[in-house]
Amino acid sequence: MSDNQKQFDAAIVGGGVIGCAIAWRLAQGGMRVAVIERGDIGREASFAAGGMLVPLAEADEADDLFHMCVASRAMYADFAHELQQASGINVEYRTEGTLYLSLTEHDDEELERRWQWQHAAGLNVKRLNADCARKLEPQINPQLRWALKFPDDHQINNRLLIAALHTAARNAGVEFQTQTEVESLLIESLLIESRAGRKQIVGVRTSRGEVISKTVIVAAGSWSSLLKTEAETSLPNLNVAPVHGQMIAVEMPSPAVNHTIYSCRAYVVPRLGGFVIAGSTSDKFGFEKRVTAGGMASIIERAKEILPGFADLAVTETWSGLRPRAADGLPVIGADDSVAGLVYATGHYRNGILLTPITAQAVSEIVLKGESGVQLSAFSPQRFARLQADGSKP
Repeated sequence: MSDNQKQFDAAIVGGGVIGCAIAWRLAQGGMRVAVIERGDIGREASFAAGGMLVPLAEADEADDLFHMCVASRAMYADFAHELQQASGINVEYRTEGTLYLSLTEHDDEELERRWQWQHAAGLNVKRLNADCARKLEPQINPQLRWALKFPDDHQINNRLLIAALHTAARNAGVEFQTQTEVESLLIESLLIESRAGRKQIVGVRTSRGEVISKTVIVAAGSWSSLLKTEAETSLPNLNVAPVHGQMIAVEMPSPAVNHTIYSCRAYVVPRLGGFVIAGSTSDKFGFEKRVTAGGMASIIERAKEILPGFADLAVTETWSGLRPRAADGLPVIGADDSVAGLVYATGHYRNGILLTPITAQAVSEIVLKGESGVQLSAFSPQRFARLQADGSKP
């Protein structure tokens, strides 16, 4: 092996929360793991997120993604505790719950639909009159009509989460290669008659040399669809593209907001330390991250609907990020059918933080055991090829 080659049991392309969590789980399983990150660890979508764990507040129906999000949310209390033990970092897992406000007649219709199907399904959702909601959060808009409360929809500090996952993975022996571009996936043919026509991943070629591994996990977020191979091998067309979003943080003097609070147009999320964040926009600027005057104006105006005093609070930070969205809006999780050892964990769009525990479990089970107990059929990387074969689009 040359000086610019390193051998691992698993190589993970992407160092966000998904990549780091998978690396941690695989290292716990006894594997030698490398994480290869084009920039710095966790500085893309993971850093830009809001940290809401709110599958009920954001769900329009009980589909496959909803069930997966609810299952992952149920893992978070134990996940956060284990992570603190492994890293020494408190990720600020908060359980006050989420409020969803009705401020207009149109909002009434939206909240009523959500209440009806979730209440009928036996989910933990409470209907509050305006007085009850204002007792929980006195600073919300006095024009409030009524609200829903989701007691089990929680939040976490996403920036502390990535720091904790990075530390826990390093403590478990994971090697991190940052500022390192993956130039191509290295794939060879399998010389086994029973598996004729199938390929085998053997590693990745990077800007710093080759990383040799018979397991490669693509967790590169918005950059996942840009990965190429050096062989005549067609990878699934994941159709993962960046969706640009902007956020703002403002100081929150006492008395502080305690719940994550939604309207039909915006959300505000309290953070320990005396500030709240608000978001978000949704635009297509390619891979360019920018904070725009129009984006900030839109967020502030909508946040004022929730907290009328929002515009008078001091701004502490503005930022933007790129959410990785597949063509059908669902994550891409699972093994490649045509390339042995190649696994995908990408396209989580607005649910990357929420789905971190269950994605790490599912992918680590695939790698360590050959299959996962998590139901992944709806998120298969092969689904796009099947749709194309059927003549339909995702």
